[in-house]
Amino acid sequence: MKQSLTLFVLAAGLAVTAGPLLAHHGTGISYDLNAPLITLKGTVTELAFRNPHVSIFIDVMNEDGSVVHWALEHSNVASLARRGYNRNSLRSGEEVTAVAYPSRGGGPVGLTFKIIRADGTELLHRDQAGAPQPTQLPEGED
Repeated sequence: MKQSLTLFVLAAGLAVTAGPLLAHHGTGISYDLNAPLITLKGTVTELAFRNPHVSIFIDVMNEDGSVVHWALEHSNVASLARRGYNRNSLRSGEEVTAVAYPSRGGGPVGLTFKIIRADGTELLHRDQAGAPQPTQLPEGED
């Protein structure tokens, strides 16, 4: 009886924790980390500083004048907060250049490599393997 109860508790524990583990995707599955980086010039519409991944939304004007709304994924809140970033690190209306890994599925989606402000300041930088890199924030950035 004791062995059956132990097996039941283990099975129940695995059932509860397995769902979230299976639901998480690997960065290399969603984004092509071997493809050439894409460069987008546009206007920040939102910095969604929330888990499971921080998202940066920018509007980019095409050559034909149409606007494409891009969604760029980044690391989780804790990883970026350890590097000094927060929900005010980018503001809506700010002109930026985004450099990103393209989505494997196509469309206006990418994985942030770095964001460059109009004054040339680089933010939210990653290394080539996709991990966030420490970046010095400008004075007064909180």
